[in-house]
Amino acid sequence: METKTLKEAIAVESRLLTELLQVLERETIEMGDVNIAAMNHSNQTKEELIARISGHSPLIQRAISEIAAHEGLSSNATLRTIAEFSAKRGNRELLATQKQIQATAERIQQVAALNREIAERFAFSITSSLGLITRLINQSNVYGASGGYQQRPASAVMINREA
Repeated sequence: METKTLKEAIAVESRLLTELLQVLERETIEMGDVNIAAMNHSNQTKEELIARISGHSPLIQRAISEIAAHEGLSSNATLRTIAEFSAKRGNRELLATQKQIQATAERIQQVAALNREIAERFAFSITSSLGLITRLINQSNVYGASGGYQQRPASAVMINREA
């Protein structure tokens, strides 16, 4: 009975991880397109999925603990330990599922790292651009008494009015 519960819990977890991977991959495209509205939607979807995954994890942990206790394994056994133990007894289905979840989780980590790097570079680019714009605004061209244009720094009040 515990194995059936574990398999069902793992199937749900696998589906949630696959959804998260799809959202992250979509987010990569949205960041490339600088689609702010879509990125905001993706962030909300990610938060919901992460909350669902976190809420679902105790079910898997409980099922693993029950199987470990039933089979005489360590109380802090992992899914991999249970899957390998099951494979030694002839049931390789759990091991294959565990490897598939691990591969999905690794891909999620890769895409999340890529998205984080894109976001950091985007933020740096925006910060640099805003710094340049601020410097340009602070250097107003004023017609001077000598008959030519002179560059003078503008005051902060002028920036606030223009902003």
